[in-house]
Amino acid sequence: MKKIGTIITTIILGALLIMACSQNDSTEFADGNGKINVYLTDAPFPISLVSQTIVTINKVEIRKHENDSTEAIFISLMEEAFEIDLLTLSNGITEQLASVELEAGSYDLIRMHVTDAKVILTDGSEFDLKIPSGTSSGLKIKIQPEITIASGQTTDVLLDFDVSKSFVVKGNWKDGNIKGFNFKPVVRGVLLDRAGRIKGRVTDTTAIALENAAIKLWEEINDVDNDSIVATAFTNPEGQYQLIGIPEGTYYMTAERDSFQTDTIWNVDVLKGESSQIDFVLTPEP
Repeated sequence: MKKIGTIITTIILGALLIMACSQNDSTEFADGNGKINVYLTDAPFPISLVSQTIVTINKVEIRKHENDSTEAIFISLMEEAFEIDLLTLSNGITEQLASVELEAGSYDLIRMHVTDAKVILTDGSEFDLKIPSGTSSGLKIKIQPEITIASGQTTDVLLDFDVSKSFVVKGNWKDGNIKGFNFKPVVRGVLLDRAGRIKGRVTDTTAIALENAAIKLWEEINDVDNDSIVATAFTNPEGQYQLIGIPEGTYYMTAERDSFQTDTIWNVDVLKGESSQIDFVLTPEP
């Protein structure tokens, strides 16, 4: 039996989406240029006591890969402060950050500058979070495989900002005892033209929709103690969820909610450009 981790605050806090099409874009480009679009997305924060999770991003850059140069070349995609409540973005909803025309070529890394972060609880309490000193030079997100921007085409990439690892609660939040949060941003990068999505619904054994059920997508690794979470979502009031920007491959999934037994579905196949439907039925605990 695979090792299933305990549910804690897990979010797809944010994402930069750089949309990529295999066909030519109808927009006219300067000779030798392509286009990159930048979006933000999120999944609901799994703590009923939290009202808002707000981050401010003031710069996004991308690195051009030059084989014959040892010096990194960063190109600015956005240089204007952008504040967003990440809880307004969930289940596939995105917010555009930038749309920039770039020289055709390969790009292998995105650098995002986060200047402020705070959490507001439902009782009005606010926690201003300390930004790690290491992020002053920008949060580096490796894109694998590299982004290839072709002349006359638009390219898409999703940067998935995982809040389960990025916003760490101080105190026992299950007892309502939140003393604050540590901010340690963690982001994954995905080429959307090689990715698919998963959506579905979670109900109980009487077909009643379950809100705030935690959905986890796991990557199987030979060492069962090291299976890793690829993405997470939480169901809305209709029991629905959606995971976007999932790399093509085979995974397994879990659905968890307080007072219910965890349900696991194995051999979940994700194909690029396609949507997989995975529904869960949770059984109440004895």
